Amino acid sequence: MTETELQHESELADARLGVAEELWWPMAIVTATGAHLKWDNWFLTIALVVAVYFLVTYRYRRAADKAEDEYFRVARLGKYTSPPGEENA
Repeated sequence: MTETELQHESELADARLGVAEELWWPMAIVTATGAHLKWDNWFLTIALVVAVYFLVTYRYRRAADKAEDEYFRVARLGKYTSPPGEENA
């Protein structure tokens, strides 16, 4: 893929992660409310909110990191930047 295509894929992956981070709130509230009504346990309720956040966003966070890393490798940005005076072929 070209640098422009990889940049676009990275931006799309970041946008998907942003949507997942916005949508986890309703899922967490419904899950936590159901757990609290069923078991009446605040610890379990809080643990479920945290677990739902990580379960909902994990796949998208991993995809965004991978897409950004691929783009940075091709564009020679971030950790792939060569030191001054050294040229890569």
